[in-house]
Amino acid sequence: MREIRVLVAMAWRVDRRLTLAMIAEPFGNTLVLLSGLWLAMLTNGVIQNDIRQVVIGVAALVLGAGLGWQLDLSASQWRMVLGEKVAHAFDTEIARLSAELPTLDHFERAEYQDQLEILRQRQGQLGNSMSALAVTIKAICAGLTVLVLLVVAHPAMLALVLLALPALLITKAQRRWRAQAEDESALPGRTARHLRAVAQDRDAAVEIRLFGLADNLERRIGTLWNAQRRPIEHAERKVALLSLAQQVLYVIGVIAAVGFVLHQAIQGRSAPGDVVLAIYLGQQVQTAVIWPIQAVAGFGRTLHTVSRFLWLADHAHTATGNERAPEQIVEGIRLENVSFHYPGTDKWVLRNVSLTIPAGAALAVVGANGAGKTTLVKLLTRMYEPTEGRITVDGVDLADLDVHDWRARLAAAFQDFARFEFTVQHAVGVGDLDHLDDTEHVRDAITRAGADVLDQDAQLGTSWGGTDLSTGQWQRIALARGLARTTPLVRFFDEPTASLDAFTEDALFDSMTRATDGANGMITILVTHRFSTVRSADLIVVLADGGVAERGSHRALLAENGRYARLYRSQADAFAD
Repeated sequence: MREIRVLVAMAWRVDRRLTLAMIAEPFGNTLVLLSGLWLAMLTNGVIQNDIRQVVIGVAALVLGAGLGWQLDLSASQWRMVLGEKVAHAFDTEIARLSAELPTLDHFERAEYQDQLEILRQRQGQLGNSMSALAVTIKAICAGLTVLVLLVVAHPAMLALVLLALPALLITKAQRRWRAQAEDESALPGRTARHLRAVAQDRDAAVEIRLFGLADNLERRIGTLWNAQRRPIEHAERKVALLSLAQQVLYVIGVIAAVGFVLHQAIQGRSAPGDVVLAIYLGQQVQTAVIWPIQAVAGFGRTLHTVSRFLWLADHAHTATGNERAPEQIVEGIRLENVSFHYPGTDKWVLRNVSLTIPAGAALAVVGANGAGKTTLVKLLTRMYEPTEGRITVDGVDLADLDVHDWRARLAAAFQDFARFEFTVQHAVGVGDLDHLDDTEHVRDAITRAGADVLDQDAQLGTSWGGTDLSTGQWQRIALARGLARTTPLVRFFDEPTASLDAFTEDALFDSMTRATDGANGMITILVTHRFSTVRSADLIVVLADGGVAERGSHRALLAENGRYARLYRSQADAFAD
């Protein structure tokens, strides 16, 4: 089974010695269970005045039970240590896989979000997965040992096995009920977690207090919590009632079996030691028979969680393409009848867009909010794949390029930038990991972004005792990050200076477009709603209603006196006022 192979491979990778040591636990427990056999031998030896049986019984009881208890105890402690290491390995792997999901589709699809929510809820089970496997093996060995001892006590005691059959059906049912309850609780659980995050979000704090939302949030979170717990509690109640009925049945069966062996001994058909063994098994049989079933059921739930982890791993490797990205762009990038709508909706954001961006060009994409400007950038960075049409780089379909290799040759600064609370050096340096600690390299990017007033060693973020920057300063940090890679194939600037004034933005854009000249065919793509800042671009594209409304140079578009010219003059007049 793939889930078990992945589980054992993970444990073997983190600690081979502890993984091998797990074998000691079922072995030690088996030695302890065999104590009933030695007690029976000791009883027979005493009653029959057989010193040999007495000596063997006492020696085996002391040595076997003592060694068994020690192995069982030590292995349990080793299992806990291994569990912590496996938990850390799975947590690290989940974080890595989540960060490496090839596209952003999972943010748009509710079913993916539900799967991720369940994985987060059950992430602790992954840490206990090897423990669950060890306990399952231990339980199965215990069940087999008790089965053998039942035959030794009296073959008729095997009738107790029949009482385990209803438990098998219960185990199957409870797995189905619990899985269904998890799926039903995923959406309210995810929504409640989102509202808790909103309640603790610094940016939302002012409006929460101003509009008096605290009580409303508390009520909604409570309602969602109840909605999340309701299917789970309903499933647990059904499982508890069935388990109670099954255990009562077992107790009745054990009492009957012990009474039968006692009757056989009174009739002289069994040895006295068999009665002792039957009494001993009477104390063990419920656990030894039910435990394997419950352990298998518990391990089944763990494997279900591992299967969700494998779903994430498989989804993280669904990106197509394995060709290397080019070292330089010779011809350019072409969009051929590209159309796109976001997952879960039929509304077209881009429709039949055809466009050629020559190598070395500076392209400005302008248009009203919602025109599809940022979506175009997401397609070119392969955060999403086109719904229809294709994008080529020097004639090669972008979908055929290795997505990680392609992104390694891109640089970008976005309006919705991340606020990395590192030092300034590292907050900018992550834009080019090969130069993360290169002070001069990072300083150059900071200077070009106009953020050189900041100390490179300064810690950012008040949570770490650092400085909380203004939005404009954070935006300059993000802009510097987008300038850290000096020779990307494509450099994107998606509204990267929205929090800066128009004069500063204009100066920065002029600097950016001049910096592209002759650099390995590097293309610069500027996305903005400010028409006044794109005059120096080689090509301007106006997006409207999901398509290319106009294209050309600044002068040519003004001469056409169309949409671009009207919007440009309108913004210029408003700015003049």
